[in-house]
Amino acid sequence: MRAGIYARHSTDKQETSTRDQIRLCQEFCQHKGYDIVEVYHDEAISGAHIDNRPGIAALLVGALNGRFDLIVTEDLSRISRDQADTANFFKKMLFLGVPVETINEGLINELHIGLKSTMNALYLKDLAYKTHRGVIAAVLRGGVPGGKLYGYDLVHALDEFGEPIRGKRTINPEQAAIIREIFEYYAQGRKLKHICDDLNRRGVDSPKGGKWAPSSLVGSFVRQTGMLRQTLYNGTVTFNKMQYRKHPESARRVSIIRPESEWITVPIPELAIIDQDVFAEVQKALDMRSSKHLQRKLGPKVISEAEKREISIRRSKEWRRSQAITPKKTNAVFGGKLYCATHGHKITATYAKHYSCPVKGCQNRSLNYDQIIALVLDAISTLDQDTIRDHFDSEKMNKTRARHAQEIDRLKMELETLRTSVNKVIEALGPDARSQDIRAFFDDKSELIHRTKLDISRHQRELAETTVPKSLDRIIQKHTNLVARLRVWSRDPEAVVPLRRVIDRLTIHTFWDQVPKTWRTECKATFDFNALIASEK
Repeated sequence: MRAGIYARHSTDKQETSTRDQIRLCQEFCQHKGYDIVEVYHDEAISGAHIDNRPGIAALLVGALNGRFDLIVTEDLSRISRDQADTANFFKKMLFLGVPVETINEGLINELHIGLKSTMNALYLKDLAYKTHRGVIAAVLRGGVPGGKLYGYDLVHALDEFGEPIRGKRTINPEQAAIIREIFEYYAQGRKLKHICDDLNRRGVDSPKGGKWAPSSLVGSFVRQTGMLRQTLYNGTVTFNKMQYRKHPESARRVSIIRPESEWITVPIPELAIIDQDVFAEVQKALDMRSSKHLQRKLGPKVISEAEKREISIRRSKEWRRSQAITPKKTNAVFGGKLYCATHGHKITATYAKHYSCPVKGCQNRSLNYDQIIALVLDAISTLDQDTIRDHFDSEKMNKTRARHAQEIDRLKMELETLRTSVNKVIEALGPDARSQDIRAFFDDKSELIHRTKLDISRHQRELAETTVPKSLDRIIQKHTNLVARLRVWSRDPEAVVPLRRVIDRLTIHTFWDQVPKTWRTECKATFDFNALIASEK
């Protein structure tokens, strides 16, 4: 008879098991006098489900094509440990007239299917229970279940019996610093997208080695997952939250959340990265933002049109109020100050994080936010003491200072003339200066004197604004610090608001560079020097 051999093992640790099974089956066939025509096998694949196993699929195709007369395997559990799969496989082979013979049980019949498959299924359940029990015991002893976790390194060591210590970890200082930064930023109210954009711009690798995404930080509100909800960062390992089952049809591993009463928490204070108060503040913020998101998502489905209109009006009023009382809120440091060098038009936002000149065909179209902010930061970084001195020493500023000084001298002479005329009248009239006309004369002169004083003060103030300040080094240092803060987070309101006051105009120029033969984009910044000086007062 022509025989087809099938072998399977479950894990990588049993890498020689398949070869051993095939050798035993070959010896068995030789003893029985079977002619081996095909050998099928699956390596490192669980026997919990028969689907998604290429070896067993090829075996079924071979049976359908009549490539062999019977199937030989070491044990019925090699086919499957699932009762339904085993029975279904046996029915197919019975229909095709291909018997199944094992080394341990001999020819398989209905009795084997009923008893042996039940024993195999119970073995799987018992194995899962013992594995789960072992992991719980390891957690209670201070171990951390699972694989690699961002912020920690696995400890490779042996215990006193020479066995590997499982679940032990140590803090990774560099990754721990990133975690603390993320928690502090979120506690300050920064958006998840802005945090991720900043980390990606700085080239910080995400836990999986790619780019950071908001989902990796906030996870799922229902499942309580995500980096910001990881209790180990607070010095407590939380285990037994999820239960994994295989779907009966797709054979996919499906996670099911357990009741919170079944969760296991064990304190491990030596692995704490985040301060307890900061961690509690972040959890409160997560719950609040998640509930608001859920309300915004489900609210429109259950409220009437009148309620929607009322909510829209209320939100609009709240937004205007917040804009009025919180001047630090702004989108970008270059918002409203970006101009096209070619056409002179404003470059405005067209869609998410993209900006364009309104003239079609212009090279300054579809500029990315990251590209613009890099150019802008380089442009405003050029401000130095020489730039400020050149501005105040220019011919225009010299003429302005001369005009203010001339006006001050003229107004002082006029003021002195008014005071002298009033004193002469008072000396001439003496005690008789009490009539209605005389009082009206003195009132007019008093108003002229007051106006003249105000004009002198105004010109003196404007003259001071056109004079080079003495604290240039302090002004430049403050400006440099603000630019450095934007390089860390480009939407930091503590830096965006004061920098917007001193930026007058940002001009974007895109041109063809002949030497490297490529398109280049440059940005030139002009400053409001009066606002720059006023910011120090």
